[in-house]
Amino acid sequence: MDLPLVINPDDYLETEFGREFTPERNRQAWQLAYARLRLVLSEASEGAHVYVVMGVQGAGKSRWVSENLERLGRGAIVFDAALPARRHREELLSIIREYAIPVTGILVSAPLELALARNAQRSADKRVPEEALKSVFNMLEPPDEDEGFVRAQTIVSG
Repeated sequence: MDLPLVINPDDYLETEFGREFTPERNRQAWQLAYARLRLVLSEASEGAHVYVVMGVQGAGKSRWVSENLERLGRGAIVFDAALPARRHREELLSIIREYAIPVTGILVSAPLELALARNAQRSADKRVPEEALKSVFNMLEPPDEDEGFVRAQTIVSG
C-alpha cells in the first residue's frame, strides 16, 4: 500500500439507492471500517502514518481530506469520521496502537451555523438530522497528544 487511503464509516452505508442509515447499519458500518483499518495497518509499509480527521458533520472534514491527500504523502492512512469526544476515539486509537503506527489528530472546526448550512445543502440521503448535528457539535473535544496522537491540531474551516 503506497497511495494515501481514506477510510470513512459512512462509505459503508452506501447502497445503489443512496446512503441508508439505521442504527444497525451504522454499527455494521463502523465494524467494517475498523476491520478495513486493521487490514490496512497490518499491510502498512515502513513510514506509514495515520491521520484521524474529525469534527462535526458539515465542518468540511472530507473536503479537507480531498484537498490535502496528496500533501499527506504515500503511505498515509486517513480515517475520516465525526469522533467528537475522546471517548469516541478510544477504540480507534486502541486499534492503531496495536500496530505501533504514528497517528496525527486533526479537528476540522467550523461554526455551528456554517455546519448546519452545509448540511442543509446535502442530498436528502446524506443530510444529518439537525438535532444530531447539534448534539455532535456540543460534544466536540479537540484531539490531544495525551490520547496517543503524536501531533494534534485544529483546522478552522470557513
